[in-house]
Amino acid sequence: MTQLTSSWSDLRGKCPVSGVDLDYRPFEHHGMYAFFAEAREAAPVFYCPEIGYWVVTRREDILPIFRDPDRFSAAIALSPVKPLSEKAVALMQTHGYGAEPTQVNCDRPKHTRIRKFAGQLLAAKHYAKLEPGVRDLVREFCAALEGRPRVDMVRDFAYDLPARVIFLMLGIPDEDTPKIKEWADNRLLLTFGELSEEAQIAAAEQMVDYWNYCTALVDDRMARPRDDYASQLLAMRAGDDDRLTINEVCSLVFGLLLAGHETTTNMTTNALHALLSHREQWEAICADPSLIPNAVEEVLRFASSVVCWRRRTLEPVEIAGDTIPEGENILLALGSANTDEAHFEDPLRLDISRENARDHLSFGNGTHFCLGAPLARIELRIILEELTRCFPNMTLADGEPLDYIRTIAFRGPEHLWVDLNGAS
Repeated sequence: MTQLTSSWSDLRGKCPVSGVDLDYRPFEHHGMYAFFAEAREAAPVFYCPEIGYWVVTRREDILPIFRDPDRFSAAIALSPVKPLSEKAVALMQTHGYGAEPTQVNCDRPKHTRIRKFAGQLLAAKHYAKLEPGVRDLVREFCAALEGRPRVDMVRDFAYDLPARVIFLMLGIPDEDTPKIKEWADNRLLLTFGELSEEAQIAAAEQMVDYWNYCTALVDDRMARPRDDYASQLLAMRAGDDDRLTINEVCSLVFGLLLAGHETTTNMTTNALHALLSHREQWEAICADPSLIPNAVEEVLRFASSVVCWRRRTLEPVEIAGDTIPEGENILLALGSANTDEAHFEDPLRLDISRENARDHLSFGNGTHFCLGAPLARIELRIILEELTRCFPNMTLADGEPLDYIRTIAFRGPEHLWVDLNGAS
């Protein structure tokens, strides 16, 4: 069994439950913030039997966990929340699925070695060079909305746009967008959702296709180098497995093709919903675009696209007075940390002028801090600049439901209907 498929079938957690523990609905997003507010007060650390995780809700407890890789392993960060069926695992093994932990689900010293190379390419100075291309793409997507009174900002705007940005970095043709987005959606549900065995098998088949696509891309760049992410990783490798192996390069490409756009799709629609639901905040950035950079930080805090992340204890630890044994799963409730009244005044109020908005943990913290954070900020800033310029009268459409994708970590609406020219 490979390192990855082993981690995908070995999940632990056997502990007693009581009180607030039984009220937690890890795959539900409606009412989540109200529940966490109660939990921070009544049970800042509790055990969830449904998924076998200890849930940590206070910012003051979550931040030290991110910063302590000696006691908290990141190895389970991308393991399925619920174990995969034997058939799904066997399918991936027999068909050559070989993605391995490289960044978010990798511990030292391997993590340090790989991040040294990936971090040189996924850095603010490189992302800044993409800004003109990002703006051109956003304007292209805005132009496609013109003349349409009511649109779904998920499917008609935010779904493909972030993937097209990542394609700028990877040299991937635009016509591959639909299948890559489908693969990414399936990987997300396979890892963070709750699928039936039949759905797991279908998703596993797609993961094999996804992996084969990435290995073929790396093979092509070995034969025909370009000025893109895979080619640059291969140049850094310089034929030396002690730097990076070919499989690690493939795994890094595989990871970027998911993390680089799925969270940004949700980030965009969460931000629009938050701002349009607080009309005065939307009108403020329409009137004064200089407010947008801090508005980006506030919507990241207020409506993060990643509301939970994961660690595993490497030794017995004490968190908020509770002793948790070695080898237990920890769920870090980032959405709770971002709305913790101990750090953010009136945390459930959207305030684009909030002075400490940037203190959110939406990109994590410590040695595993998200390498894509600068690009996400650039994308959302440009998106808000262009949408407020093109559609300042945009409003949420009346009577349209807001349903969230059922995953434990990623939070974003399935649809976000708006009237581009205001309510008729």
